[in-house]
Amino acid sequence: MAKKKTNEQPSVKEVPKPAEGEVICVVKKMLGAEHVQVICLDGKERLGRIPGKMKKKMWVKEGDVVLAAPWDFQPNKCDIVYKYSESEVRRLEEEQVISADIIEQLRG
Repeated sequence: MAKKKTNEQPSVKEVPKPAEGEVICVVKKMLGAEHVQVICLDGKERLGRIPGKMKKKMWVKEGDVVLAAPWDFQPNKCDIVYKYSESEVRRLEEEQVISADIIEQLRG
């Protein structure tokens, strides 16, 4: 049997944008024990925690751009929700969600 050809184009994966209560951050320092120090686009420096379900699937290193959810009861701490790849960061810059020069300053 011959395979049917479809005219569907591969769907482009949607890049997660910050929802209410989330902020884009850059990893400043690895602290160990699933903890990282991040600098957020809102100007605050926070202690981030990588949840257990993401620990093995996502490897975070210094300079990575991540999506974080600050805690309600301790605003100087946050959970890392998502790690952006370099192509996703470029796409966010194209869609003007973030500015390229701000990311470079934070990576600095």
